[in-house]
Amino acid sequence: MAVLRRAAEFGLSARGMQPNLVAKEPYKTFSDTQNHWAASIITQMSAYCSVASSLNEIGNRFAPDDSAKRNYAAAATLRMLKCVKAQ
Repeated sequence: MAVLRRAAEFGLSARGMQPNLVAKEPYKTFSDTQNHWAASIITQMSAYCSVASSLNEIGNRFAPDDSAKRNYAAAATLRMLKCVKAQ
């Protein structure tokens, strides 16, 4: 999520915009991120076009310490790109 956040900020800057990620939807609360070092980034990216979403798009777990599966990473990257383009 940290990489996707920086990529979104870069994308906005490259388009001549301020690199401020504006929440597009309500923040999601994940059951397993409260004490994680990236909790604030995960929460921020959940409101930015659902870039951060639940594990397998089901329930309320994010699994921040598990390796990202290729399909999840691809979907999150695509959501980030679409959100930057729409801003």
